Amino acid sequence: MLKSSAHKTGILPRTAHLCLFLVFILSPSGDSYAEILANHNKRGLRAYTIEGVLRLHEEEIDLGTAALILSRDWGTNKTSHVYRRKIDDMAEEILKRMKKEHVPTDYHAIPAINAYLFDELGFATVDNADNPDDLFLHIVLEKKQGYCLSLSVLYLAIAERLGLQMYGVVVPGHFFVRYDDGHKRYNIETTSNGAIAPDEHYTEQFKPPKQLKTLYMKNLTKKQTLGCFFNNLGNCYLAVGDTQKAFEILTSAVEINPLLSEAHMNLGNIYLQKEMFPEAINKYEQALSILGRDANAFNNLGTAYMQIGEYGKAESCYKTAQSINPENVDTYRNLARALYMQDNDQAAIAQLRGALALNRDDVESMILLGQIYQKLKQIPEALMRLQKAVRLEPSNLSAQTALGYLYLETNQAQEALKQFQAVLDYHGDDAHLWFGMAQAYHLAGYTDDEIRAYEKTLALSPNLVAALQNVGNAYFTKEMNDEAISTYQKAVLLEPQNSVLHYNLAVMLAKTQQHQQAVTEFLKAIQFNPQYAEACHGIAISYYQLGEYEFTKIYAQKAKAMGMDIQEILLNPK
Repeated sequence: MLKSSAHKTGILPRTAHLCLFLVFILSPSGDSYAEILANHNKRGLRAYTIEGVLRLHEEEIDLGTAALILSRDWGTNKTSHVYRRKIDDMAEEILKRMKKEHVPTDYHAIPAINAYLFDELGFATVDNADNPDDLFLHIVLEKKQGYCLSLSVLYLAIAERLGLQMYGVVVPGHFFVRYDDGHKRYNIETTSNGAIAPDEHYTEQFKPPKQLKTLYMKNLTKKQTLGCFFNNLGNCYLAVGDTQKAFEILTSAVEINPLLSEAHMNLGNIYLQKEMFPEAINKYEQALSILGRDANAFNNLGTAYMQIGEYGKAESCYKTAQSINPENVDTYRNLARALYMQDNDQAAIAQLRGALALNRDDVESMILLGQIYQKLKQIPEALMRLQKAVRLEPSNLSAQTALGYLYLETNQAQEALKQFQAVLDYHGDDAHLWFGMAQAYHLAGYTDDEIRAYEKTLALSPNLVAALQNVGNAYFTKEMNDEAISTYQKAVLLEPQNSVLHYNLAVMLAKTQQHQQAVTEFLKAIQFNPQYAEACHGIAISYYQLGEYEFTKIYAQKAKAMGMDIQEILLNPK
């Protein structure tokens, strides 16, 4: 995002620079002050929708009005006219003071704006840019605070009313204002009370790409400034859970500013959330074509490749991100996950140790490390990591669940039951937890409780085939034959090539003397697994019950050839 806290490195103190301006104060002779604001006749003042604003020519857009239209859409109890009147009043007051002090309407006006806006009215930078409300102009006017982009929009709205040649300027992760009349040029830091900063401050601090085809460090048009605003606006809607609105706005941000890497990145994140993975990859690659080498873009691209199972490409992206920024814990963890998915467990462990060296309490790294040790049957190591993760974050669902499944694997039924029950008290709507609880009941021999837990699992996730298979087995144990048959039938519809499901269904059909249907299911099991000895044995029994002795002998001999002990009556039926 373009959000940023104040960065003062390389910024000249405003008070010192104010003195410099005072040396150049001009005589008012020949200078006239308008009785009305410079934007008084713009068509943009009469715009009602942001689409209408974007249809205007640049010179007709009123940036303050456009920002207030977006404020209205976000939600405010007052009309846009009330807030626009506040901006007009501020501009008129600055004009009055400029006239009194004989300050011309050029770069000499900057100290007057700063003194009024920051010193007298007390507009300030928020401590952090996490609150989406702080983007909106009506909130900035009410709270007298904002972050780099929102304070800059206010500054630009005042400047357009004074008739000053000021522009928005963007660098990766930051936004500021520039005065540029073709002769004089000053970068104005709204996050540092209007202090003047040289270009070198931004190139050193924010590392904008140096390609010619880029928006960075250039004077933006008003539409381009709105495109930057749209980029952050999309993130605001995402923060409040309106993914579709965020998607629409970020799409507009990319259309307005196709060379703004942040817009491509954020739209890529939306595509990733919407599980539109090729589109996400395309947006991340476009962001990289603008930025060149950027750790966050490579990290996000790796995540998109992970989602489509391209683990080798994901690994490459994460390694590149790590080479650019070796201090990012997330990159180590993500690279470990890509390696783990390629069964490169030792390399994954090394990456997770690197993550924990940077942050010894990184719970997500501990969870993954525990799971890898569990896979490697290094149970004490796995248990130590998962138990520590739970201690550090008792509310972490992944840590609690992973620990429960570790207890299951080590046949600690009572510990698993206690672990899953403790988590279900807070996350009772999680199917994966209920599935683990059901397995723990099975391990403890509590079949009735097992069935209830599987039924709860399936109420939350009706198409979970493993749960259908297991509860079918539990029904079989309790001789609930009709329920078992019905459950297996649902399962085979979901996974028609699963030989075990066909076998289980066939066994239940044979048990209930439905041998012709059982034969059909046994045959399907054998079709998908020709070496399924138990299925060959089962079909021999059903054929025997049907009096089909020739087929009985064929399948009994097949089962025997696969190593099963077969009754003589099936091998030589009468």
